[in-house]
Amino acid sequence: MTVSRRFANILCSADLRTAKIRLADLSATLNNGNEAHELLKQALASQPNNLNVRAYYTRFLIQSNLHKHAKDFVFATLRDHDKHDVYSLCASGWIMYQQARENRDIKQIEERKRGFQRSAEFYEKALQLDPLCAVAAQGLAIVIAEDALGTMGGALSQTPVPGSDEVLKRYNNARDALEVFSKIKESLNDGSVYVNMGHCYFAREEYDRAIESVSTLRFYRRTIS
Repeated sequence: MTVSRRFANILCSADLRTAKIRLADLSATLNNGNEAHELLKQALASQPNNLNVRAYYTRFLIQSNLHKHAKDFVFATLRDHDKHDVYSLCASGWIMYQQARENRDIKQIEERKRGFQRSAEFYEKALQLDPLCAVAAQGLAIVIAEDALGTMGGALSQTPVPGSDEVLKRYNNARDALEVFSKIKESLNDGSVYVNMGHCYFAREEYDRAIESVSTLRFYRRTIS
């Protein structure tokens, strides 16, 4: 009997929310997204107010690249269930950041700027509720590092003039972001921290330290693999 069939038998005997989520996770791992989606919908139908179920469903939508659906769903969680849910705040910050970052239309600069600002606001709210939330801290640091609230990740000036105020601002933003990344790299078990640190060092033209960060990422991957 396969593992998925065993879980299915459990579901037949009792509508266990945890079993459904685990089976959905297994189905998603096996690239059976439709089955995973249906199982998660069933879990939500039985426990619509359960924040853990809603958090997992948000994660599923994001990983399935259904970002618009994820945005609508997580906003509904904050609006109708718990406006102080830290996970939903972080997910909202990530979604708004990605949406703004992908918007390269020069005619929508102000809309892009508002997207970055909202991303920062979501992360800041999460940190107010949980000052030790490494995910929120890293998310906010990424926004700062890319100067998203200023030149919006380079959308307004791809080749800044050396020695200009813009270059100095980017250097300072990268420095501030590095301070955050350095503090959270021990608590956040995620190799992306080293990627982000490498980008910051590169932005500050500290190329040796950027290479060091990439090398650390390679060692990190070998360690967890």
